Amino acid sequence: MHKVGIANQKGGVGKTTTARHLSFTAMERGLRTLVIDLDPQANLTRTMLYRLMMNADETLMRARSVNWDSIQLPAIAPDSSAHLLFMSGQEPRPMSIAPGVDLFAGSDDLIEVLGWPLDCTQHARSALNRLDDQYDICVIDTPPTMSNLLFAGMICADYLLMPCDLDKDATSGLLDLTQKAQIIAENFNPDLELLGVLLNKVNKRRAYDQTERITLRQKWGDAVLDVELQERSATKLAKEHPVWKSPRGDSDRRAAAEMRSVCESLFKRIGL
Repeated sequence: MHKVGIANQKGGVGKTTTARHLSFTAMERGLRTLVIDLDPQANLTRTMLYRLMMNADETLMRARSVNWDSIQLPAIAPDSSAHLLFMSGQEPRPMSIAPGVDLFAGSDDLIEVLGWPLDCTQHARSALNRLDDQYDICVIDTPPTMSNLLFAGMICADYLLMPCDLDKDATSGLLDLTQKAQIIAENFNPDLELLGVLLNKVNKRRAYDQTERITLRQKWGDAVLDVELQERSATKLAKEHPVWKSPRGDSDRRAAAEMRSVCESLFKRIGL
C-alpha cells in the first residue's frame, strides 16, 4: 500500500481538494483505496459519505453542486472513526464507501487526540501496517495546525505532499514543515519521503505570483512539482464530484485538465 500524507500548517491551501481528487482518481482506476481523514473539520469525510449516498440514489450523480446543510449524510460506522486509530486495545475497521473504497472518518472525536502524548501516533502507524496488503493506495488528509494529527499523517505515510498557495504565510511555513518531516523520518518513520510541493491557486497574471513562483523554484528546486493548479472557481467548488466531471465551460475544462495532470503526475511519482 502506497500511503500519501497531505499536509501544510496553513489552512485553505488545497489539502482537502488534493486529497479528494487523488481519491477520485484512485477510484476511477479501480485501485483498492483507503481514505483517512485526520482533520476534525471532516470535509473529506463529508465528500466520501456523499459518495456513499450516490450508490443508493443515482440522481445525486448528476447534481452540479450540493448544499451540505440541506442533506442528511449517512452516519459514520462506530468502529470507523479515525480517532480510534490512536487508541491501544482498539480494532478500528474502515467503513465501505464503494466497492474497493474504504474510509476512516474524521469527526469531533479527533479533538481529543490533540491532547494525547505523541506516542499515540504509533498505534495509528501499527494499525495501518496491518492493513498494508489490503489496499493499493492510502490518502491521508491532515488538519492545518502543527499537532499530533498532522504529525500522525507524516508518521503513517510513505510520501509527504505539501500543497501550497503563494501567500507568504503558506510559503514561509514550508521550511518549518520539512524540518518537522525530517525529525519524523529520523525518529519515527524512516520510510517517509517528500513527494513534492504542489503550487495551488496560482494567478499567472499577478506579478507577485510570478515572482514568488520563480523564488520558490529557485529555493526548492525539483521538490516543487512541474505541474500546478491555477486559481479557478471550478476547482474550489469541486467537493462532491471530481472537477473533470461534466465541465461546462472553458474555465472548467482548463481546471479539469490541470487537476488531471496533477493527479497523473503524482501517481506516476509513487509508481501507480
